[in-house]
Amino acid sequence: MIEIKKNLEKYYELFKSYEVFQNFIKYAIRDFSPQIFVENEENPQCIVFYLNPAFFILGEPSEQHNKDVFSLFKKDSWIIASSNAWKEVIQDYFKDGVVTHLRIQFSSTSLNLDHIRSQRRNTPTGLSIVPIEKKHVIEGMIFDDVISKFFTQSDFLSNGFGFALVDDQGVCHGFSITNYPIVGHEIELYFRVGYESYQHHRFKGMGTTLCTYFIEESFKKGYVPIWDSANDISTHIAKKLGYKEEKVWFMYHYL
Repeated sequence: MIEIKKNLEKYYELFKSYEVFQNFIKYAIRDFSPQIFVENEENPQCIVFYLNPAFFILGEPSEQHNKDVFSLFKKDSWIIASSNAWKEVIQDYFKDGVVTHLRIQFSSTSLNLDHIRSQRRNTPTGLSIVPIEKKHVIEGMIFDDVISKFFTQSDFLSNGFGFALVDDQGVCHGFSITNYPIVGHEIELYFRVGYESYQHHRFKGMGTTLCTYFIEESFKKGYVPIWDSANDISTHIAKKLGYKEEKVWFMYHYL
């Protein structure tokens, strides 16, 4: 594969219409200079967009360039392909060296705010849901899970928003948040409640409730809250809130 060093903008434009992870791609282009690789400079049939830790493949698999594409991938990286035709090819080549994750992209066109509010639950005693402020993003779960990964170049309070589930001491036990810095009118919702090692506040409707606040605030601000599910719980909540399944796709973790 050949790395493109000049006129990157014309290749970036191709990825701005990528069907999945649009928010990540747009933020990557705005805040960084992602690398672009092609198998043929004159008439590329396969283009790879890379910003650590994600590789995006645009094009169909071909015996002529598959191995060249795969040679780019680094350990502990994520692989996203524009076509599910890559699934069998990637699995056959990497075998146990890759883990395949099924994902579901949802459409937000059928969301109804009254229905979303009806899914809201009261917080347990000692907990409250508040807008995310500076004190919530300096350290703790929001910093570890989102800020330290995706807001290294952009200030969160200027380029994002969300809600935190906090206790009486101000400790954060969950959140719903813009997963990446906002670029454009679509924003991707990301939520979490607790840790695998501390699940006390899970299974009480707090994940759903956090999401209802985020979606309502998105509408107020004029944004479209998009949802891309990575697990069964996320899929269940998306459908409960009124999202409609739009696309099933796969993401690959190269171990």
